[in-house]
Amino acid sequence: MKDKLEQFMDWMGQASMADRTRYCFLAVFLGCVHLLLAAVGFLLMCLPLAITNLIVSAVDFFSIYGTKGSRSFILRISILYFATCFQSLYSCVLLGWGYGFSTYNLVMIPVMISMVYMMGHGENANKYTIPYTLINCVSTLVSCWVLYRGEPVYYYPVPTDLKVSFFNNLMGFLLLSCFSVSFILELTSNRRKLQARNEELALLANYDELTKLRNRRSILGKWKGLERNDYCVVMGDVDNFKKINDTYGHEKGDEVLRLIADSMSSAVNADDFVSRWGGEEFLMIIFGNVPDALKAVGRIQQTLRAAKMEAGGQRIAVTMTFGLCECAEVEDSNIDEIIRRADQRLYIGKASGKNCIKFQDE
Repeated sequence: MKDKLEQFMDWMGQASMADRTRYCFLAVFLGCVHLLLAAVGFLLMCLPLAITNLIVSAVDFFSIYGTKGSRSFILRISILYFATCFQSLYSCVLLGWGYGFSTYNLVMIPVMISMVYMMGHGENANKYTIPYTLINCVSTLVSCWVLYRGEPVYYYPVPTDLKVSFFNNLMGFLLLSCFSVSFILELTSNRRKLQARNEELALLANYDELTKLRNRRSILGKWKGLERNDYCVVMGDVDNFKKINDTYGHEKGDEVLRLIADSMSSAVNADDFVSRWGGEEFLMIIFGNVPDALKAVGRIQQTLRAAKMEAGGQRIAVTMTFGLCECAEVEDSNIDEIIRRADQRLYIGKASGKNCIKFQDE
């Protein structure tokens, strides 16, 4: 039961039902209320009340016609808004202020604002809501001032006054409650979508799309925030990567990069960092001393040796060369100097035959 309720609330908050469904609900709700008020008019033998409510009810229901596929509902909302407000004030003139018809004028303000927002006009909401609210407020206050100083056109006993007022307030609360809940659910849904989008953007900004590893920007951010210096930095470069691309194609080259990314991620501990530094070059931050880093690199090399990478029936030998620098070697743990030393040792390894790891300047 709880799951079904949550599903229903999620459905209520979806933008997909914002336009036509919400508008039709508003129009039908107001149309039914005006029909009931027309019946009240006939029961009270107040024909002007009955006729005006019948007319407004017809406007409410007729406004639904042609809404399918309509992209803008502002005109229709405006018609409903002012028709309801006019009918309410005219009913006050006929029966007096104590019958509670002015409730609709008050309720229609937040309903109109929520409808404008939920139908995609939030950026231009002031263009409609401010003048509409001012017109409503001024008309209602002026009518209140005039009506309290005069007498209604039709006069009925107090019990009648109470019953009609109760009905009007009940309808006002129902309408306001429905659209308040819908508006809150809409905001909640939009917030979830915005949060999901922000997480997606953060993922794109901090992680390499191909290898799913951290990119250079992300690893540098994490590196600068480290409060410990018991780590080694390992720079790794794929051997003969250009030849692999030229011989077997870029798709096979991408497959090689993914293989290396997976082997690095599985070779390090959970608190270590692995990143794609750029192109076929990778950088790892491995906590511990040089032997710990050498063990991690050994696991990577073992995985690459065992990998069955083939193309055209031929096995592709994937190897890497690594340069290692321990943080303790560098004064003040200067990041640029650590990178320079690791990179320098990487190229020493390249020059000495590749497929090796260098952790000294030789």
